[in-house]
Amino acid sequence: MYNNHRYSYEVRSRVPRVPTVKRMSPVAVVFLVLFILGSCIGSGFLGAHLVSKNSASNNVQNAQTTVIYRDNTDRAENLSSVTEIKTPEQVAKEVKQSIVEIYTESATYSTRGTALVSGGAGSGVIVATDGYILTAYHVVEDAEQVKVRLYNGDEYNAEWVKGDKLTDIAVVKINAKTLNSATVGDSDKLLSGQEIIAIGNPFGSLGGTVTCGNVSALNRSVTIGGKRLENLVQLSCPLNSGDSGGGIFDMYGALVGIINARGVGEYGNNIAFASPVNETMKIGVDLITLGYVKGRVNTQMFDVREINNSATTMAGLYYFGVNDQNVHTTLVKNDYIVSVAGVEVATVEEWENVLNSKKVGDTVEIVYRRQGIEGTVRLVLTNRTDCD
Repeated sequence: MYNNHRYSYEVRSRVPRVPTVKRMSPVAVVFLVLFILGSCIGSGFLGAHLVSKNSASNNVQNAQTTVIYRDNTDRAENLSSVTEIKTPEQVAKEVKQSIVEIYTESATYSTRGTALVSGGAGSGVIVATDGYILTAYHVVEDAEQVKVRLYNGDEYNAEWVKGDKLTDIAVVKINAKTLNSATVGDSDKLLSGQEIIAIGNPFGSLGGTVTCGNVSALNRSVTIGGKRLENLVQLSCPLNSGDSGGGIFDMYGALVGIINARGVGEYGNNIAFASPVNETMKIGVDLITLGYVKGRVNTQMFDVREINNSATTMAGLYYFGVNDQNVHTTLVKNDYIVSVAGVEVATVEEWENVLNSKKVGDTVEIVYRRQGIEGTVRLVLTNRTDCD
């Protein structure tokens, strides 16, 4: 027969029988029965205690989940109930209602004052049941009107939009209640090769499209469209325009990233990138509760401008004044900026890139030139208290 995963065979013993043992007295039998019953009851209580202890421990662990800020005064916990790996079909069915389509309108004006209206499209992920939606900053950048379409077809105009250009993260708020929000996962636990699914709105007309793929690599730093993005998750998903701002989900059904770049230029077609959800949630919470990103250096403390080369002016970066009245400096208008923090700069973008590589509270040295004579000033970097 098969017993405890091992084969065993019943055999007859040839060992001589042991002489018969004398029977126990009735009193001894009673004591023996009581002893056995007591042992069983004690074991039961001990087992129940251990189960209760383990259950309490699990409850404590479950309570340590990502907190989603619903508004400036209230916090709502988005508790994860995911416990087992699912199929792509199961994940898509569970999370698709948390994905939205985003449509934007922007106006540009000709020299004659004629308005030229252009539109754009992207995706977003509901992260709080009362209307907060994460998306990519470039989806809503410079938009004058932002519309959100839910999975069921309902449409809303965005009440406000706040974004962080440096990380390409933005938050859109719509006036809606009891929405289906995504369960937020832990992007620090992502592994190269693991399966994921992406849901977005390719080409701005195919909302709810599900694409399967894998995590190709972590902590990628890439430059796309002249913008340097850090700490991205590289994906093997053939995503398209309109997918930006959509969600990346693991096979437990938890949100682990926000799509922000698809394969373009040197990166080919079958490749994409996403911002890890741990970072995006931190930035999103700051934008919702503070209106700016905590720890973001104020690169606009000084009014610096690029000037082209001319007969009287050397091309480069010039100081024009102070934008933050709490900052004091000995620089004067038209001082030529040679370098900041030891790095030569000739454009506003180079100036901002250097400052963004520093931390709030750092002191940097600025080398300037005035009437052919070089000098230096020190600048303590402050926190930017607005957003893009």
